[in-house]
Amino acid sequence: MTFWAVFIGLVMIPALALAIELGRYFYAISEVAKAADAAAVAASAEINQQVFQDTGSLVPTSRTWGNAQAYVTSNTASLSAKGVHAFVTGIQVSGGDNTVRVSVSADLSILFPSVVPKVLVTQTGVAKLRVFTH
Repeated sequence: MTFWAVFIGLVMIPALALAIELGRYFYAISEVAKAADAAAVAASAEINQQVFQDTGSLVPTSRTWGNAQAYVTSNTASLSAKGVHAFVTGIQVSGGDNTVRVSVSADLSILFPSVVPKVLVTQTGVAKLRVFTH
């Protein structure tokens, strides 16, 4: 009987806690990745179409960054409710392969006990532009 009490207390309960924490971590990563994909699509919608049609260059407009951040905010509402806020950390526009890459980062440390070091997650969403013709 003593063996089982020690086994449950020292092995099973920490294993259960670890499983719950890992579930939260992977859920948060998938939410940030989803937001990065949405932000890439939103940013690609704000490419200057006139410049592209005239020169073939992909040039973001003044609204590109704000539009991407708005989509990140709306797609991470469940994380925001838990105190985790995601931010656009970079937008790359590539004319060679007609893609827009948006990097989104979030600090997930609030989801874990204080003994866990800082948990910073960065995900990149990619949108390929197929609508424009030069």
